[in-house]
Amino acid sequence: MIIQTIKVLTETLENIRKKKAINFIPTMGNLHEGHLSLLKKSQKKDYFSVVSIFVNPHQFYEKNDFKNYPRTLKKDLELLKKHNVDLIFLPKKNFANTSLSIDIGQLGKKLCGKDRPGHFSGVALIILKFLNLIQPHFLILGQKDYQQILVIKKLIKDFFFKTKVIILPTFRENNGLALSSRNRLISGKKKHLTKIIFETLKAIAFDIQNFGFQKKKLNSIRLKLLKQGFEKVNYIEILKEKNLSKLDSKPSKSRIFISLTIDGIRLIDNIAIRKKLVEQKGLIKTVI
Repeated sequence: MIIQTIKVLTETLENIRKKKAINFIPTMGNLHEGHLSLLKKSQKKDYFSVVSIFVNPHQFYEKNDFKNYPRTLKKDLELLKKHNVDLIFLPKKNFANTSLSIDIGQLGKKLCGKDRPGHFSGVALIILKFLNLIQPHFLILGQKDYQQILVIKKLIKDFFFKTKVIILPTFRENNGLALSSRNRLISGKKKHLTKIIFETLKAIAFDIQNFGFQKKKLNSIRLKLLKQGFEKVNYIEILKEKNLSKLDSKPSKSRIFISLTIDGIRLIDNIAIRKKLVEQKGLIKTVI
């Protein structure tokens, strides 16, 4: 079932909600195996699956980035029908219309938010609309977009939604590259660089967990990545998993976050550290 109008969507889901729990997967289209892994999870139980396809203009800092974002609607619809999605929501362009904005606070100014002002505010704005209309019991998201997950969790908490967030592991290509709709835009000449992203994350994690890690070593890693052919190292940071704050002497669950640019395409990834971390005098190490 494909629905484009808000009136039909709300009327349909009002009836469904009385009979079944609703799973929701928001997407911007150009679907890949990562999206399908979320879908398979949503269909494991007798729940009603809803997938949206909407390229959100509010979350693009660069106009050309929005213009060039891959749009493969016909192929996406065929894929979703093949996998028996119960409802596909295709909002019209005016779905994004509003003069309002959402201040995410410090969470939206870190990592990807540093050089993409307003990105997470734009994400939150459209997700808020989706949550209000669909009122899903479960929202299914992939771990690759970890910062976005934290933003959405904050949104759900602050606006008292009852939706529960289900987070699935990052789906990867054979060389370890986190699947993204943008991967297809990378030229064949630069494709060999993509495996280095996950390798870098794993190498940092290995050092931390086995020897300790001098934080200043991140600078040499940045220089090495640039010499290898990446256009830009947007960030490499080791932060607390709960709120993306900096490490300190208090043990905390943490993650390594990385963002690199290839062929003008911004790629992101992250991995968790199994043990809790502390930072003392620039040395990051694990604690039992």
